[in-house]
Amino acid sequence: MKKLLKKRQLVLVTLVLALGAAVFVNWYYSRPDLAVDAQTVPPAQATISQGGEEEHLGDSLYVHNPYSSSAGEYFAGAKLRRAAAHDEAKETLNAVITDSKSDAKAVADASKALQALANAIKLEADCESLIAAKTGSECLVTIGKDSVEAVLGGPPIDSAMALQIKEILLQKTGFSAEQVSIVELKG
Repeated sequence: MKKLLKKRQLVLVTLVLALGAAVFVNWYYSRPDLAVDAQTVPPAQATISQGGEEEHLGDSLYVHNPYSSSAGEYFAGAKLRRAAAHDEAKETLNAVITDSKSDAKAVADASKALQALANAIKLEADCESLIAAKTGSECLVTIGKDSVEAVLGGPPIDSAMALQIKEILLQKTGFSAEQVSIVELKG
């Protein structure tokens, strides 16, 4: 019996010592007033000083994008107006197609116009996604009967970027270079 009691006491003392060591190690490495030497800082926690301000690499920073607020509002409103105009045109064409009083020529013309509108909507979306991928900024493409216009938000574009955007619009829409215009949103 004494032997069993000594083994239990020995195990209990060992567990208490291990728990105490774990608490001490945890406290030692997580205490807030720990003064760290510049030589002991690992590279992931290195600091840089620029203009008197100290920054820790890896810290999250608030980045202000001056193009996002007003440009985002413009693009949201413009896309909403464009979608409303597309919906109104679709409703008008569908009304002509479904009207029993419409003659065969009017129905055929409305069907062609509806197909052209659907193609223009798809081309606008395709051009917008390609231009956004190329420039990294938001854009709005509007395709009319005789022209195509791209409105770009964000940082100013240079001539090489403008040429790439024009090439995308020419290839996708089939318009001539004189029918393509690129507008930078000033904000």
